[in-house]
Amino acid sequence: MRNIILCTILAILFSCKKDNHLQVENDNKVEKIVNNNELNIPLGDSLISKSNFVNQINNNNSIKSQREYLSKINYDYDKFCLLTKDRILSSKKNFTFRLNNNINNNNTNADIFKSISLCIYSNNSLVDSLVIYKQENYGEALVAKTQYFYLNASLNLWTLSITEEEEGIKVTSWNYYKIDEKGKINLLKEDFIQKKILVTNSNWIGKYFFEKTNRDELKTSFEIFIKDLNLITLKYISDSDQTENYMNLVGDKVADNKIRIVFNKKYGNMGVIYIENYEGNYLISGTPISIINPGNDEFPIIKIK
Repeated sequence: MRNIILCTILAILFSCKKDNHLQVENDNKVEKIVNNNELNIPLGDSLISKSNFVNQINNNNSIKSQREYLSKINYDYDKFCLLTKDRILSSKKNFTFRLNNNINNNNTNADIFKSISLCIYSNNSLVDSLVIYKQENYGEALVAKTQYFYLNASLNLWTLSITEEEEGIKVTSWNYYKIDEKGKINLLKEDFIQKKILVTNSNWIGKYFFEKTNRDELKTSFEIFIKDLNLITLKYISDSDQTENYMNLVGDKVADNKIRIVFNKKYGNMGVIYIENYEGNYLISGTPISIINPGNDEFPIIKIK
């Protein structure tokens, strides 16, 4: 994990230094970004406004999965590394929206610091402002902090702060704002993140059923009865063959909300499945599941009781 974070920080260092070098050579690149309407409302990635997206990061203990979710952010926030001057964003509802570079307001000891504020003006007078994008990277401590944002056409604004360190990735804040008719940025909800659900052994007790047909119309099914994580019964049908029955299996916790069940060691990965409890909904995954429909490695599984 230490090596991963170090590589990430070095990559960001190289990227920003490269962009700043380009900026010194040709300041017109920033003007071109603005003229091409790449900096206009709506601004940012709409995923930042989605509670499901944020909770998937916040409630997941797998760093690999967290990275996969974060990789879904397609908006190029790195373009803000190019902003060395204040830029007019657009005019809307008799207000002028401006992006201000806060490079001179660095009161941290970060190796990389970038901060952009959204400022709202009326008749050349500042009405309100808010830091919407921030990037702090601490090379020695191996910590990277990023604040993303999304501003939609209705002037709803979301900010999402992520901290990445050796222990993993965590959501530190997720806030929702509304810009009113006076140009004021009003905080409506602060840190409204669904906390991780503590899944105890008793939460797993019950009967589960999964059935899926592949492209060749061959059926695969699992019927699982969990009396306790140390006492699991499983019925398995692969490619419509005869039923295989397994008893006295064990569910090993691989995360707070996820267990692994090895039902046949001779099958290798084909003999292992995973069940995940995500906010009361259950998912089944593993190699026996992924081969049913390549590219889709998890499916809902029904908890009957």
